[in-house]
Amino acid sequence: MIQPAVADQETPTTPLQVKVDSSFVEIHTGPGRGYPVFHVVERDAPLTLLFERAGWIKVETVRGRIGWVPREAFLNTVDGTGQPPELAYHLADWQKHPWQASLLGGDLDGANSLAAALGYRFTENLIVEGMYSAASGDFSNSEMLELNLQHHLFPQWRLSPFVMLGTGRVSIEPRATLVQPENRNESYAQAGVGLKYHLARGFLLRTEYRSYVLFTDENQNRNIEEWKLGFSVLF
Repeated sequence: MIQPAVADQETPTTPLQVKVDSSFVEIHTGPGRGYPVFHVVERDAPLTLLFERAGWIKVETVRGRIGWVPREAFLNTVDGTGQPPELAYHLADWQKHPWQASLLGGDLDGANSLAAALGYRFTENLIVEGMYSAASGDFSNSEMLELNLQHHLFPQWRLSPFVMLGTGRVSIEPRATLVQPENRNESYAQAGVGLKYHLARGFLLRTEYRSYVLFTDENQNRNIEEWKLGFSVLF
């Protein structure tokens, strides 16, 4: 099977020289597993990184051979500091892992909160997520079950901002006083903003701010705020 010529749509990266830190690195004729390996670079050999395209890096050897290496192969290279090179997070990594599981802690209107979430990315920018939260404060305990939609403004950035809208139900259990108050179950809507930082392959640091409106049976709805910080795993 004859491979088509490589399209001239490469994304330039800052030229960077690295050194192979494993037994060898295979160099392909094009940016894909279907392209044959035409050269092998052995341990301690230098490589110059030229371009990145769809998760593949175009490289040049010390003898002038030019080819393509998958991005994950650079876990087996080191830069001048002896550490793996810092490469920009690529959109292809995000697209290969549509699911994300998250664990977050925070402050919900003065109460300590803990949340677990499972999200699914169904377009490049949009994630739908289900979340369960529990909070414990001086005056009440609460549990929240929510469905939200997140819009990632720049998913190809390593530090990726997002906005979200969500809705759910909250169960509030007031702490006992002289008179035992009744538990309350209320609907709510929330809007928020956040940041996700890609720490390493498949792991993210996540922080967000949320503003809630609780639809109560009283004459006036209640507004509360929450900050969250935690981790996400892509799979």
